[in-house]
This record gives sequence, structure tokens and C-alpha cells, in this order.
Amino acid sequence: MRRIFILFTAVFLLLFDQTVLPFFSVFNSYGSILFTFFGLFAMMTDYEDAIVLAIISGVLQDIFFPYAFGLNTLTNLFLYLGLAKVGFTLKEGRKTIPILFVTLAQAAKTLVMILILFLIGVKGNYFSIFITPIFTMIIGILIYRIVVAYSRIPIVKKEWRF
Repeated sequence: MRRIFILFTAVFLLLFDQTVLPFFSVFNSYGSILFTFFGLFAMMTDYEDAIVLAIISGVLQDIFFPYAFGLNTLTNLFLYLGLAKVGFTLKEGRKTIPILFVTLAQAAKTLVMILILFLIGVKGNYFSIFITPIFTMIIGILIYRIVVAYSRIPIVKKEWRF
């Protein structure tokens, strides 16, 4: 039930990503609320959940990415595992550090995507290397409390089992 609820959340965020955020684009670049939301959520969970979040969000992002299917999933997997590792060392209640690390993860993802697309001969938007992390930081500031509240929902909250 927990993973189904997370999947429905991901689909809703993807729809929001694809319908509303393009209206706020600068040089045809904008941040991803799906990546930001699940990046912040991955910092509040463990490695197993980070893998599930990366697969769900990566496959959904790859649906709308025609050039290299699986590239979003692979980059999300490595970045969410890194964010989960950083999240284990943070105290709850800190807002600046999770947003900073998700912004850096988005910058790394954008750079890797542009480089791989360049290597396979697809011309990308080079302005997005600078614009997408800024949008991600703004989105992270706006939704951080929502992600914290989401992680405390009884369906989503992972209970200890002995």
C-alpha cells in the first residue's frame, strides 16, 4: 500500500511537472518538482526506499525523454543513494542543507545528461546547466515543509519491525 501511494504521488508530480512548470521556463529550462520532491524525501528515508524512489521517478521521467531511455533512472539511482547517505548524517529540522544537496544533485544530473547527450550527438540546452539548479533550489524552498509532512503520513511512514 505504501509503494502504491508513493507511485500515485509520483504520477501526480509528473503531471504537474509536464503541465505547469513549462510555463515558468527560462531559456526553455526549468526545474523538476518530481526530482526535487523525491530527492528531499530520499534524504529522510533509507537506502531501500531511495532505490524505489529512483526507479519510480526515473522511469516516469524517461517516458518523456526520447533520446536515451534509462538515463534518468540511472542518474536518479546514484544521486538518490548519495542523498540517502547524506540524509543519515543530518539532524531533522535542518532546512538549508537538504535543499543545498538536492540542488547540487540536480546540477550534477543536468551536467551528466548534457554530456551524455553531447556524446551521442544530440544537441542540448547548455543554459540549463545553470538555470535548472536555481529552479530546483526555489522549488525545494517552497516544498520542503510539504515533503516533511508527506514523510509523516501514516501510510508513507516506515514503521520499525523486529
